[in-house]
Amino acid sequence: MQVSVLKAATLIDPQVQSNFHIEYSIKHTTPLHRHDYYEIFIITAGRCVHHINGEAQLLDKDAMVFIRPDDTHRYDFYEDTDCQFINVNFYKEVVEDAFNYFESPLFAQKLKSSIMPPCIVLPNIDAEALVRKSTLIPHYTTIDKTKARILARSFLTDALTHYFFHDQDANKKIMPQWLDSLLMELQKKENFTGGLDRLNAISNHSVGHLNRVFRQYLHTTPTAYVNHLRLGFAKNLLLTTNLTILEISYEAGFDNLSHFYHLFKRNYGASPGKLRNR
Repeated sequence: MQVSVLKAATLIDPQVQSNFHIEYSIKHTTPLHRHDYYEIFIITAGRCVHHINGEAQLLDKDAMVFIRPDDTHRYDFYEDTDCQFINVNFYKEVVEDAFNYFESPLFAQKLKSSIMPPCIVLPNIDAEALVRKSTLIPHYTTIDKTKARILARSFLTDALTHYFFHDQDANKKIMPQWLDSLLMELQKKENFTGGLDRLNAISNHSVGHLNRVFRQYLHTTPTAYVNHLRLGFAKNLLLTTNLTILEISYEAGFDNLSHFYHLFKRNYGASPGKLRNR
């Protein structure tokens, strides 16, 4: 089946950095497709079958799904039932900036890297509040794009907050207490800048056990987790200080400037210099 590619450049207003629309029926939805932007949709009525990354999931009213760039999906009828949903799209950099609000690289990585896109069922009152806020975006887009942009970012932060709380609740049920405490300790600058040596020193567990536990509960490696903390710290220094990029690299715990550049660009889609200039 052919996969169409939807582009942010043609669908999203650059001043608002977001786009909103309502799908009143599955009959009007796009066939199998992917896109180069983030998307959040909420089922407001009925139910549907959501075909996503080769799998199928049944979605009911108040389900909220976080679609990442390059996820491949389409919608289908569930038996003879149709559905309606709102859809809000965002530039990549807008979502990346919103992730920084939560100060949790792990949370961002889990939402972005899981095979299936994050999906939660909202309490009805919360779903209605998000939908009401989202419907104001197109209204203000026509009369005040600054307000529309602020509303869109407020919607995004609210939606991510629901995912964040859901993720935290799930982790508390399954994550060992020692790992939860270790992750808290790793938030300290002197620990994450110390790299794997520092992580191993404060964990009181073997390297092999750490690798297995990080894979099991965090779906990542100790190295990747520490680097995410370092990169988030480096990005904050880029945007809030006049330190040189070399100084920031060392301050964040990277001894190799070339390696820092490579990781930074892979994670944020731009070099440190370009991100600072923005």
